[in-house]
Amino acid sequence: MKNFSKKALFPIKLATALLSSWYCLTETESTKTAVSEALSRCLNTIVPSLYAMLIISGFLIKSGIIDAVPLFFKRTGKILFGMDGSIYPIFLFSMFAGYPVGAKMLCSEYRSGSISKRHAELLSGICYGAGPAFIFGCISGQLYSSPTAGRIILLSTTASNILLAFAVSFLIRHSTAESSRRRSIDISGNTLTECILSGGRSMTDICFMIIAFSVIASVLKDYGTISAAGAFLSELSGIDADSSEQLLSAFLDVTSVNGLPRGDYTLLPYICALSSFGGICVIFQIAAVTSGCYSLKPLIFLRLAAAVLSFLICNSIMPFMLKEEVLAVSTFNAGAYKSGSPVPSVMLIIMTFMLFCEYSRQSDARHSQK
Repeated sequence: MKNFSKKALFPIKLATALLSSWYCLTETESTKTAVSEALSRCLNTIVPSLYAMLIISGFLIKSGIIDAVPLFFKRTGKILFGMDGSIYPIFLFSMFAGYPVGAKMLCSEYRSGSISKRHAELLSGICYGAGPAFIFGCISGQLYSSPTAGRIILLSTTASNILLAFAVSFLIRHSTAESSRRRSIDISGNTLTECILSGGRSMTDICFMIIAFSVIASVLKDYGTISAAGAFLSELSGIDADSSEQLLSAFLDVTSVNGLPRGDYTLLPYICALSSFGGICVIFQIAAVTSGCYSLKPLIFLRLAAAVLSFLICNSIMPFMLKEEVLAVSTFNAGAYKSGSPVPSVMLIIMTFMLFCEYSRQSDARHSQK
C-alpha cells in the first residue's frame, strides 16, 4: 500500500516540480517580488525574534543547565503532565521561544539518549509555540491598535498547548525515559561558540525555507489555486474573498498573516488558529532543524488539533477581554506600518558567518597539531 501511494503521488510531484520550474523561468518579476518580500520578513521579523532564542535553547541543552532545575520542579511536571527529567522545562520554555525551538531541544535530548524516539515525536507536538516576540511584533503590533489582541492570541495558543499536554500525558505517563542520567554542567566559551554557530545554521535553514514558501505561494496565486480555494473558504465561513485568500497564504507561511486587513477582530479566531498551527512552512522548518531526527506525523496531527482548540478558546475569551476595548474608527491608527532597519539583522548574519569561519580555522589547526 505504501509503495502504491508513492507511485500514485509521483506524477503529481513531477508535475509540480516542472510547473514550478517553468514559473520561475517565465515569471521572473513575480519570483523576484516574492523572494524580496520574504527576505524582508526574515530580516525585519524572523531573525530579530528567533535567533537569540535558538542560541539560548541550544546552550541550555548542551551546557546541561536544563538538567539542573530543582527536583520539586521536575516532580511538578511528572505529576501534571507525566513529563520526565528536563522535558517539563523544555515544554514551558518552548511555548514562548518560537516555533522550531522546542523541536530543536527535543532532538538534542533524543540524540543524547535522554528520551525515546516515541517520546520525542509526541512531545514535539506540544513543545511548540509562536512566542511573544512574534505574536506582538509580527501579528498584533501590525494588525491591531491594541496589545489586547496579542494577549488573546498568546492565551489561546498557550491554553491549547496545556490541554493537549494533558491528553498526551496519558500516552507517556506510564513509560520511562531511555536515560535518566544527570549530565555535568559545562558553561564554557567553546560551548557558547558551538551554540552560536548551531543557531546560525538553524536560522539560515529557517530563512531559506520562508523564502522558498513565498515563491510557492506566488505560484499558487498566479495559477489561481489560492483564489479558487479562497472562494470556497469564503462561502464556507462568510469571510470576504480577499481575506480568505490571505488566510490560505498564512496557512502556507504564518508570517504572511500580516497581510490581513487591519483592525478586523472577526478574523482574530482564525489568526489564533493559524498561530497555533504555525503553517506548512514551519513544519518544513522543523524538518530542516531536526534533520530527520524523528517522524513529524504526530506533530502535524497535534498542531491541527491545537488550531481547532485555539479557535474555540479565542471565541470564548474574546467577549470578556475585548469588553473594555474602544473600537471606534476615530481611535484606530490606520497609518502604514514601518518596520525597523534590516541593517542589524544583516550585520548579525555577517558576524555569525565570520565567527563560523574563524572557529572552523581554529578547529582545523587544533586537529593538525594532534
